[in-house]
Amino acid sequence: MLSQEAIIEFKELYLQEYGVKLTDEQALDYDTRLVGLVKAVYGKNLPKSSDIDKDKCKEHD
Repeated sequence: MLSQEAIIEFKELYLQEYGVKLTDEQALDYDTRLVGLVKAVYGKNLPKSSDIDKDKCKEHD
């Protein structure tokens, strides 16, 4: 389960990207689906969060 801080961050990112405000319940549902999709795509090759270059993630902004 996501922390309240993570839910808030997900909602803010979703609002910035799509212009839609989500409820906490929607954010949790969307996050769960997104994580499932990422796991399905990467399988056992899923990179550890500590290995991800956070600066590259910010380039998308």
